[in-house]
Amino acid sequence: MLSYIHAYHAGNHADILKHLTISLILEHLCKKEKPFTVIDTHAGSGIYDLHDERAQKTGEASSGIEKILTQIKADEVGFNSKFSRLIKDFYERGQYPGSPLIENAFLRPGDQQILSELHPRAFEELRECLYNRRKECNEGGKIFVEPALHRRDGYELLKAVTPPKIRRGLAVIDPSFEDASDFFKCGEVISAVHKKWSAGIIALWYPLVAHRTAEISMMKERIAGAVESSEPKIHEPKVLDIQMEIKRKEDMTGLASLYGSGMFIVNFPYQLDEEMKEIMPALTELLGETAREWSVEKIS
Repeated sequence: MLSYIHAYHAGNHADILKHLTISLILEHLCKKEKPFTVIDTHAGSGIYDLHDERAQKTGEASSGIEKILTQIKADEVGFNSKFSRLIKDFYERGQYPGSPLIENAFLRPGDQQILSELHPRAFEELRECLYNRRKECNEGGKIFVEPALHRRDGYELLKAVTPPKIRRGLAVIDPSFEDASDFFKCGEVISAVHKKWSAGIIALWYPLVAHRTAEISMMKERIAGAVESSEPKIHEPKVLDIQMEIKRKEDMTGLASLYGSGMFIVNFPYQLDEEMKEIMPALTELLGETAREWSVEKIS
């Protein structure tokens, strides 16, 4: 389905959790000089205007990124400093960066970025975004790593390009989950990709929706089972599940049932779980009533 437009939701609580987690993973990858690859299967438009009528219609950024940045300096409460500086720079211009720009900000010469976006409008916006960002970086003397851009189904692309030539790396999977089949596809694709790219970090964002509890559970079980079956029986857990609830599940009814979101990470970097446990209390406190509960759990 191609009806989902992220511009309505840019900078909300789910974006913050997703992009903060991705930034921490990228910081871990940058600790070594060896190059790495970032693959983003559902790249979106790249950048979002918070004054756009679509963002103004929902007002989700006001209870998300705006609520955080207008309270206190995020890096004083354990936030990833590069992430907080990056989003603050864009926010001061009335913008919120999507995952392609956040990922690219961490890349170094020799690293690789592969982006896929199927929605025709979002693809054209992404191409324009990258052109403008390249120009801005060149004028400011900043590093900009040229991405490989594809207008293609993200699931198909991920299976086609893995393992990448630079095997060390991260795959970011962030579908809209408008279609129930996305839960099955994510379980299927991640299981298949892990089998042939066993060292790759795979970070999946997923919604917490009351009417899809069974699908979410089955998706996680399939991925965790695939990871466990490919490893020796005695091993450290390699799957991390991070969740943040914004409303009580029992209060949600019908299809308007989003009560939070999560990050499901295969081959998570060493100590990422401890870092998130330190950050989540501060994050939920900053969001106040917007965020009620959180969890960080190693599951496989």
